[in-house]
Amino acid sequence: MNSLERYIPHLVHVKNKHFAYKEQAAKSNTSVFGQNMKYIIFLSVSDGNTRASVSIGIGNSLETSWKNAETKSLAYINKKRIRPIWIKVDLVINMKVLSKKEFFKEYNNTKNNYFRKGVSFDRQFNLAFLEQEFLANAFMKDGTFSMNNINYYLQSYRDIQYPIREASINEVVVFDTISYFCDKNNVYPLHSGGLDNGRRIVEEVDEEIVYQMINSASHFLANQVKPTGEFIYEYYSHLHHGVSWYNMLRHASTIYSLMEAYTVTKNPMLEKSIKRALNYLINQAIITRKHPEYGKVSYVVDKQNNNEIKLGTLGVSILAITKYAEVFHDDSYMDIAISLGNGILTMQHNNGQFTHILNAKDLSVKEIHSRAYYDSVAVFSLLRLYELYSDNKWLKTASLSFDNFIKNERWKNADHWLSYCADEITKYKLEDRYFEFGLKNATYKLDYIFNRDTTCPQFLELLMATDQMIQRIRALRKEYLLDKYPIEYIFKTINKRAEHQLNGYFFPEIAMYMEYPNKINGSFFTRDHSFRTRIDDIKHYISSYHYYFQKVSQVEKV
Repeated sequence: MNSLERYIPHLVHVKNKHFAYKEQAAKSNTSVFGQNMKYIIFLSVSDGNTRASVSIGIGNSLETSWKNAETKSLAYINKKRIRPIWIKVDLVINMKVLSKKEFFKEYNNTKNNYFRKGVSFDRQFNLAFLEQEFLANAFMKDGTFSMNNINYYLQSYRDIQYPIREASINEVVVFDTISYFCDKNNVYPLHSGGLDNGRRIVEEVDEEIVYQMINSASHFLANQVKPTGEFIYEYYSHLHHGVSWYNMLRHASTIYSLMEAYTVTKNPMLEKSIKRALNYLINQAIITRKHPEYGKVSYVVDKQNNNEIKLGTLGVSILAITKYAEVFHDDSYMDIAISLGNGILTMQHNNGQFTHILNAKDLSVKEIHSRAYYDSVAVFSLLRLYELYSDNKWLKTASLSFDNFIKNERWKNADHWLSYCADEITKYKLEDRYFEFGLKNATYKLDYIFNRDTTCPQFLELLMATDQMIQRIRALRKEYLLDKYPIEYIFKTINKRAEHQLNGYFFPEIAMYMEYPNKINGSFFTRDHSFRTRIDDIKHYISSYHYYFQKVSQVEKV
């Protein structure tokens, strides 16, 4: 069989589906082709190991354009001797011609990597690119075309040996596509246009798909743990550039999220990676000193950041250790968590505020204030110590700082760690002001959160912690606290954010356009940071979906 169906047999169904859009394609593309109608088909094929090869078929009929694209794809497959496992088919619609100046204006008025249209440098579509190609290969830089990147891509993936010059590009055709993605088992219709463009249509963010994402992303993170216990910290997935920089705060918080994932998947592979990463934190980064008031105190030293001791790093390290004790029923490291808690107390002032950064050499103050969320993560960690040990000093010191949050209206920050704090403290202190703080923290910027175009998983974390607190309010029969807040809007925003976050997940139809698809397939990324895949980005996605999984799994069991 001399067709792509030998690799993906149900591709024939995709072909038939596209033919049903023949009339729509003809009507929407008259602005470019007029009466001399042509149809444009893109075929993207990948073996999962290498960046997808994209072939363009152009013809006076859909049948001809499909055949042209298929012939080119088969030639590539035979030349490279690959066996495709993923094929994506795009039919061009909604063409619009822009001058180069108009294109730059439209592109530069859009957030980085959020221009969600295909681009052709000529009306004949000889130099045409899907949105995913255009963005994944960084064709734009500093507001203009990156001709080096464009020509490298043309030479490497389109077999065009002679470079093009920007001066030869006088106008740009932008377009949408009707798209389907195929793997060995299924055909997935993809979204066309908007923030969801090119991503599979998911009817409901249910228990099954959330489990899938948590499982694959945590598996990815576990594989990033080196034998030493360090993580491979970061990739810029479009060109697979790594970085040598490291941050112990993100190291510790990522361990915490792996344990959240473990509570969902029970994957033994995670346990091994968690222990290696936790041992690295404890053995390589923690120093212990004697203190006249608190006795043994410990700090986490960020050696690659000028030997700094950050309040936030102490907080997330406590969270990681206490979570380890909770999940694995092993309190081997709890004395370290307590001494880290004492370290936080040495950084707390009488009014509840904290010093944020110390110099490790002599514990002198480097910065009084660095990041607002350092305070909230520190308080959350003290509350977690109280949950495990019921030593009143942890609750007392956490309450002192929380009262400072209330006094200074810190709820205006819409900080997800503050939501965790509010949810945690209301387990032990049932005063209305703590509940109201949590509700204000969730609703003050709720419109902004609802409409935000970036996936920003911290928003869902914030709302899920609030959701838990709302359930506590109802269980305590304190519903009067909810009367002046848009509770249904909170629930609506939770569902919207959970769905929107799918746009930060490397489904294969997105991953296939990156340098090494299988290395990042099933992980998460940050689009506006050059499709960055960094350990803390994935941490926030896992944490947010971990709580969302609990919610939807309870609903589905009812």
